[in-house]
Amino acid sequence: MANKNGDSALVLVSVLLFTIIIPLSTYAMNSTILLTQYDKIKQTIKVSAMGALYNVSQETILYDTGKQAVADSFASLFKKNLQIDSNGYSRILTTTQPITIQELVVYDAGDVPTTCPQGAEILFPAIHVVVSTQLKDCFGNPRDVLIHSDIDIFER
Repeated sequence: MANKNGDSALVLVSVLLFTIIIPLSTYAMNSTILLTQYDKIKQTIKVSAMGALYNVSQETILYDTGKQAVADSFASLFKKNLQIDSNGYSRILTTTQPITIQELVVYDAGDVPTTCPQGAEILFPAIHVVVSTQLKDCFGNPRDVLIHSDIDIFER
C-alpha cells in the first residue's frame, strides 16, 4: 500500500511539474527577457535625450539648424548607447528587425506648450521620439515593440 501511495504522489508531482510549474516558469523567464530588453531601449532613449538636450534651457530658442543638431546628437547617442551597427541592429539586444527611429521632434521654448504627435502634453523644451523594432523572445519568436517617449529638460 505504501508503495502505491508513493507512486501516486510521484505521478501527481510529475503532472504538476509538466502542466503548471514548467510552463509558468518558462512564461516568467520569457516575459523577463522581453521586459529587460524593452527597459534597456527606454533607458537609452532617456539618457540619449538628456545628452542631446544638455545645453537647452527653459528659455532656449533653437532655429531649424539648432533643432537638427539636437536631433542628430540624440540619434548619434542612441546608436552609440545601444551599440547599433550600420544595418540598424543592436549588438546588445536580440532583435529580428533593425531598431528604427520612427518619429523624432525637438521642441524649444518657442514651441511649448504643445502636444506631441502621439497626443502627450509638452510643457518644456523636449525631445519626442518613437522607436520601433522586433525583439526575439526566448523561443525565437518575434515580438513587435513600439516605444513612445517625451523627455523634457527636467528629465520627465
